[in-house]
Amino acid sequence: MNWSDFKTEVSGKWVLTGEHSVLRGATAIAVPYQSVGLSLCFEFKTNSNLNVMPQSAQGLVQELFDSVADAWEEEGNTFVYPTGQLEIKSTIPIGAGLGSSAALCVALTRWMAEPLGLQEKDWVEFATRLEHRFHGRSSGMDVAAISYGEPISYVMGEGVNLIGIKKLPFFTLHDTNLRTRTSDCVLRVEQFREESAALAIRVDEEMSVASRWALEGLIRYDAGSCQEGLDLLQKAMKRAHQCFDTWQLVPEPAERLKEQLIEEGALAVKLTGAGGGGMLVALWPSHSLKSFEPSLTSGLRRPI
Repeated sequence: MNWSDFKTEVSGKWVLTGEHSVLRGATAIAVPYQSVGLSLCFEFKTNSNLNVMPQSAQGLVQELFDSVADAWEEEGNTFVYPTGQLEIKSTIPIGAGLGSSAALCVALTRWMAEPLGLQEKDWVEFATRLEHRFHGRSSGMDVAAISYGEPISYVMGEGVNLIGIKKLPFFTLHDTNLRTRTSDCVLRVEQFREESAALAIRVDEEMSVASRWALEGLIRYDAGSCQEGLDLLQKAMKRAHQCFDTWQLVPEPAERLKEQLIEEGALAVKLTGAGGGGMLVALWPSHSLKSFEPSLTSGLRRPI
């Protein structure tokens, strides 16, 4: 294993539909969000330890490396830890549903790929295994959206489908100023499933319907049938938000903010990510088409 100087940058992401239910086979629709991101820069040095900046990330990075080393050595390989300076900078808020942990795992995977001999086709799976540390069981959706850098539909275990659209309607993100760990939200949904098994199945089915409408809406909007697309997206987002409400993942301040945005003219508003707080995504009537260029913009703007 040979480590060398390395740099990479990755974006955040947001989810249109499919949260939580994706763990049980539902389709999810996710979009990269280039307005926030994470950069990783490694400077190789001999005869030193791995020094991580910010220092608060030292333990986490060491833990992730230990998990990789254990798996690597179980296969009969010798793992050599990197030495030198690792600097991680991120503008992705933690616990906001914008993919902070997935972005870190994607960046670390890109860095480790050459020393570990990882083929590019295996990067998403490797990054997903790293993200298990944060969520207990990651679907891989966030990792895939960030890795591919364009809107995707995602079914766990079946891989990624690039939607292939070039423009998006006008979405905005709105911060509830509440933060909840993804693992806690996942646990809440699991408890709900144990307490209300039949209803839980119906909620997953409802989320699946929302994703089907959302996918069709994006495709129609991109093809020029803008009003038809907006109508489908509006239905999809309302249905998906109802699922969050049934799971009891919509705090009162988030619901009040949603109602305020509807009063201001938003067509639909829903939580994006695990729920319990984080960000709301709002869909607005479109007055102009917005180009989608994976390397530049996701078509999503954060309100000022």
